[in-house]
Amino acid sequence: MFFGFTLFAQNNSTDLTPLAGIWENSNRIISVNEDNTLQFVLKTFYGFYFDKAAVLNASLDSGENGETILRVKYPSERKPQAHPIGVINNKLFLDFYCRSYIETDGPDSEESETLSHTSPLYGYWRCCGNVKGIEIAVPYTKPELTCYYFTDSEVYFLRYWQADVPYERETVDVNDGEFSFKVDKLLKVGDIVYTCVVGRGTFVRNFEKTTYTINGDSVTFGTEPEKQYPLYRSHDNSLLAFSEPYIVRSEIADLDAAIAEHNSHTHNPLKNPMEVFNRKTAWEEKLEKMTIN
Repeated sequence: MFFGFTLFAQNNSTDLTPLAGIWENSNRIISVNEDNTLQFVLKTFYGFYFDKAAVLNASLDSGENGETILRVKYPSERKPQAHPIGVINNKLFLDFYCRSYIETDGPDSEESETLSHTSPLYGYWRCCGNVKGIEIAVPYTKPELTCYYFTDSEVYFLRYWQADVPYERETVDVNDGEFSFKVDKLLKVGDIVYTCVVGRGTFVRNFEKTTYTINGDSVTFGTEPEKQYPLYRSHDNSLLAFSEPYIVRSEIADLDAAIAEHNSHTHNPLKNPMEVFNRKTAWEEKLEKMTIN
């Protein structure tokens, strides 16, 4: 299991200091600068050439669920666009979940109830990410999200979809025989509102569930091997991710020097894929060898 540190905007500060540094993945480098800008470097031509693509202004904000939101100002947009992010052990995730506690009318709070269970995942996990990338273009927001509710042996999948309604904190019931629990009726992820019920519904009609097992640094839903996912958790168990990070902190210390050094390399040209059409088939070669008497 992966443990790490959770990063949030602190003291209502909007500057990028908590994220400052160089981050990268297989196709891009993002330098988060102390002057509240993002420098994008694209790894073009199969990574052979590093291209300084754009510099955009950005700031940090806090979302409805306490998650950190990276707001990027695009020239084509009037308002900065929201990118909810979760940072675990120097890894930045766009698909992540926040542990959430729904207030109940019973004598025991959900938080104290969670502590009495054996699974570290027990309870309700809100989906807090809804963009697919941090790019030089306006981000694509997901039309649907999935939240999770874990018991000690089973997991419930709760589907949310975009809704054009004002955001309010409300709860709805999920009833599964003798077992029931509450979840959010509405989610506000970034600037988008999602719902799990139609209209004024008070309980979730459709949900899925299956068993799950934790296998060290991964989790398996059901019994099918292809449904095994990586498992990342923050040190305080407040953040969770079932996917690989979008970007990680880079070992690059001097970005300009790294770009110049990388682009100074020469690379052997790729083989021409069109050459395959110039090859003769086995039948053509046999016909050429045949003689007519």
